[in-house]
Amino acid sequence: MGLFDKFRKRVVEAEKEVGITVEEGSEEAKQAINKREIALSKKSNEAPEKLVIKEPKSEWDDIEDDIEDPFLSTTNSRDRKRARRERIARKAAGAHLMKKEKMTSTTGRRLVSSEANKFQIDLEESLANRGGRVVKGGKELENILNELEEELLSSDMGHSASSELMTSLRTHLIGARVNRKAKLEEVVEKALRGALLTLLKAGYWDFDRTIAEFIAEETPVILMMVGVNGTGKTTTSAKIAKRLDDRGYSVVLAAADTFRAGAIDQLAVHAERLGVRCIKSQRGGDSAAVARDAIESAKAKGDDVVIIDTSGRMQNKSNLMEELSKVHRVTAPHLVIFVADALAGNDAVSQAEEFQKRLSFDGAALCKLDTDARGGAALSITHATGRPIVLAGTGQGYDDLEPFSPSWLIDDLLS
Repeated sequence: MGLFDKFRKRVVEAEKEVGITVEEGSEEAKQAINKREIALSKKSNEAPEKLVIKEPKSEWDDIEDDIEDPFLSTTNSRDRKRARRERIARKAAGAHLMKKEKMTSTTGRRLVSSEANKFQIDLEESLANRGGRVVKGGKELENILNELEEELLSSDMGHSASSELMTSLRTHLIGARVNRKAKLEEVVEKALRGALLTLLKAGYWDFDRTIAEFIAEETPVILMMVGVNGTGKTTTSAKIAKRLDDRGYSVVLAAADTFRAGAIDQLAVHAERLGVRCIKSQRGGDSAAVARDAIESAKAKGDDVVIIDTSGRMQNKSNLMEELSKVHRVTAPHLVIFVADALAGNDAVSQAEEFQKRLSFDGAALCKLDTDARGGAALSITHATGRPIVLAGTGQGYDDLEPFSPSWLIDDLLS
């Protein structure tokens, strides 16, 4: 049974038994319409950054640009706090404007956008200017929406994302004038589907087109693969190499996971099977040095792309994360790809969120979507980190990697 099957049935039964909508002009309708107008007015007055996915600060940003001039500091504690809040607000507003102008990678390179949408609810096609029935809200509808939220949570969607989504859905739904011919359950499903799609598409960039544009500008293009232990970084690196090789690009794999001899051997085997070069060192070598050597080798031989397979590490190990930071500083990669395991559910979400706080990435590759993994993790990773899922692993073969399709995931989740 799909996520929406039970919901549709409950809405139909509730509308028939107690009524979720009321006639326009009734007192209940007036109250609901007024409530909606107030809520939407408040929402429209929110700062722009509240309506778009959050942009976390990266620890790869070495320069602190929010330094106070001690000669301009006030002596009054209240004034200092107010001044600090104003600086933060100005900085946030500036970041938002920059984000609207263009999407860039963690190293400032332009990403080729596919679609960039705000997180929003769209009921327009189902609404009537006059003569429709008004959604009154009330206990019955609240119970139904709470059940829907529980279904989303059971699909591995995180609490923060599901809560924000349902709050927005309530704001737009209660007080809406629904066309008499429209079925309420279909109205809500369409609104939810659209909201989930806009969440996944916000900041979404096209992997293949971005790589092509990078290569047209300079080579080698450098991809840095990061993530926690056991998520499939090495296999995903090999799959990306195969995808790019099939498009006529020459690829070099860098075995920068020097902590495990098995990882070095595994990547070397993949490279041999794919017919691409692999630059490696002995176990315990300097990861940054291996990555740098791969880049220099690619430059010397005119290769198009270098894929750096870094060692897996838990996101709470500061010393190990600092080593990744060193690789990033040395290589200045065009793209940083976080590899997540769809089967990890909410664990994958928390891993991505912590990784983004420490080492900002540009997009995620979500593996094992061919299994019985639920799609909520993709939604929550996007919501929690502000970075899109751009690649999807759908099997064990080298060809089982494709651009992530938000529409496919939502269809699978709601069907």
